[in-house]
Amino acid sequence: MTSPETSSLVLHGRRRLSLRLRDGEVLLAMGGIRRRIPVAAIERIDVHGTKGRRLTVVLTGDEPVAYHLRCRSGPAVHEFAQAVRRALPVRDADEPRPDGAGLVTEEPVERAAPNRLRQLWWGLGSVYVLVFVLLLVTGAGVGPIVLWVVAPEAIGGGGFAVHIGWKIVREAWGVRTRGITVEGRLLRSHWYNDVEQFTYAYVDNQGERRELRTSDGGAEQAEITYDPTNPEGAQIGRGTTGWLVFGAVLILLFGPLLLSGVSFAVIGLTALVR
Repeated sequence: MTSPETSSLVLHGRRRLSLRLRDGEVLLAMGGIRRRIPVAAIERIDVHGTKGRRLTVVLTGDEPVAYHLRCRSGPAVHEFAQAVRRALPVRDADEPRPDGAGLVTEEPVERAAPNRLRQLWWGLGSVYVLVFVLLLVTGAGVGPIVLWVVAPEAIGGGGFAVHIGWKIVREAWGVRTRGITVEGRLLRSHWYNDVEQFTYAYVDNQGERRELRTSDGGAEQAEITYDPTNPEGAQIGRGTTGWLVFGAVLILLFGPLLLSGVSFAVIGLTALVR
């Protein structure tokens, strides 16, 4: 359901300034502060500037206050202005106007927590490019440069495989040493990518009903084993040897690749200080 006092449009300007129309209020976010401007406090809204990219919200009052926003998209400015105009109250020319600035309220904007992982990747990427440029500029030689270029692939591929292997070993060991076995009942089955998938229902030791989706099984009743500290790792049956071996093989196969990548990176860095 839509309303003339609410719009899905979001207008973005410079310096993280944004405008929204929600529940009869224009929300102006700027500099960590959100200003709530009731449509009753707005005298008019103007569109001007090159290609209609500037928006001005003029408040009511003897000494009107105005808020300005410049957007890259002229059509977006036009559509937002039209949405606000539809929400404005109809007034007579001689109708008294309230003091618009006095109706505006302010509140702090809750900022989202920074994405630490993204910042880490950006930092590592910047360091990688910087070292690569320094190796070229300082004439470190073909060997260190090639090793530095290859290092991220070796570290990334080897590290990912080792991480998966360690996760498999950890979960299988948890099931092996702390596993609880309960009876599960087949709820349904379906085919996905030419593989039949089964969904079992069971009740854990806390009395909570859970479901397990697996390509194993098929019987109406099956034993399900799970680690109480990691119920998402439930499995059909009690066998864990195969998973332990598979995880260990991944670690043993790709661990040397990870170590080689680290060695390549160290050699590249060492070439800079010689």
